[in-house]
Amino acid sequence: MKQHKFQMKRSRLAPIALTAVLSVTLLTFSSASNAAVGTTLTEGMELNIFTVLGQTAPGGHIHASLNENGADDDYTYIGGLPLYNLEPGCGDTYPDCYNFFVGYCAEAGVPAASESPFSAVTIDGRLQYLTWKHDYKWYQANFSDSGSAEMAATQALVWAWMSDPQTGSTVFSNVAGGLDDPYNWNGLTSSAHTDPSPRVGFHTDVDLDDDYWDGTDAELLAAATQAVYDLAVESTAKAGPWTLTQGEDQAGVVLTGANGAIAGETVNFVDGSTDGINVVTDSNGYAAWPSGATDANIEGPGQTWKSPGPAEGGQDIILTLGENLTVNVDAPGPVVIVIDEQPGPTATTTTTTIAPTTTQAPTTTAAPTTTTEAPAATSTVVAGDTGSAPTTTAPLMRNTPPNSSPPAAPVSGTPKYTG
Repeated sequence: MKQHKFQMKRSRLAPIALTAVLSVTLLTFSSASNAAVGTTLTEGMELNIFTVLGQTAPGGHIHASLNENGADDDYTYIGGLPLYNLEPGCGDTYPDCYNFFVGYCAEAGVPAASESPFSAVTIDGRLQYLTWKHDYKWYQANFSDSGSAEMAATQALVWAWMSDPQTGSTVFSNVAGGLDDPYNWNGLTSSAHTDPSPRVGFHTDVDLDDDYWDGTDAELLAAATQAVYDLAVESTAKAGPWTLTQGEDQAGVVLTGANGAIAGETVNFVDGSTDGINVVTDSNGYAAWPSGATDANIEGPGQTWKSPGPAEGGQDIILTLGENLTVNVDAPGPVVIVIDEQPGPTATTTTTTIAPTTTQAPTTTAAPTTTTEAPAATSTVVAGDTGSAPTTTAPLMRNTPPNSSPPAAPVSGTPKYTG
């Protein structure tokens, strides 16, 4: 069993050789069009780290330090972890027999390892959404436009909302001035790598070597830093789990998450045509039934899986699979119950609306409801709106970072964080 620490001293490989190896790994991983996007895990199933020539380049990553993490002589590959297993009975032919996943480090400072067994868990609904959205399928579709900033920012938020409070790491928790809270990163100018400590944001003193990024290295670092805030706000608005239900009067469907209506997501309506009809949910999460449609479908964040690493040791890794939500056109709408509480001339009534339960996410995947106060992302209005929803701005500073993750377990001392 080999461990892979996503951090490397520059003395281990000459820069040119390292760039060549990582480029081969990146292209091999992203262009495996015959490989399947991993969609199924079972309790205890093991996943391996995908490597080429002994080196691992996470899918959608940047070579950088974050805050004071990895800020000395090392730099870290910050982004998604490329994982795979082999299709049973297929053999080991690459890429045809490979199922690929993208996971994220949930235990900063500990090497990742192959042969990591995974179990189903419930996590913060914001991270459930982010680790599902930025999975291998998303990476395949976006690597050529450089998905590095988004995936690096997703990793940063996993550290902020899961690793720090649960394992005692200090990627964000030791950042002063309110900047331990990702909701305070809007417009943040990241530190230069040569600045004195404490530094904040993404910074590096090596070439990023992102072949798919059109801008400068400084612009990529700035984009990743801003994406931490942007994705914190987006994930609050779209925190999992999701449900898709029949709307009132059976005129449309409604998409909701842990924090309410979800705007700007595409519902596919089956109407007998090859591709169906796509409708984007409005600011109320509503998408109207097109004429002739029989079913409404959307993929949302499903079950999250976590590995503590193999018995010999290794970092915690999480990944979230997708879940298909479906509503039939003939499904009942919400049930309205009227209770007459005080009969007579001065009668009072209570009206209770109960949504249908045909498309609720399984209870085993339900994430805790988040209560963060960051505003929802500006909606993309298509179905049913008369105008764009107002855009709001989050408060720039808040002393207590919102966090619905379980409190950190007591640890014996604070682990020394190196990457």
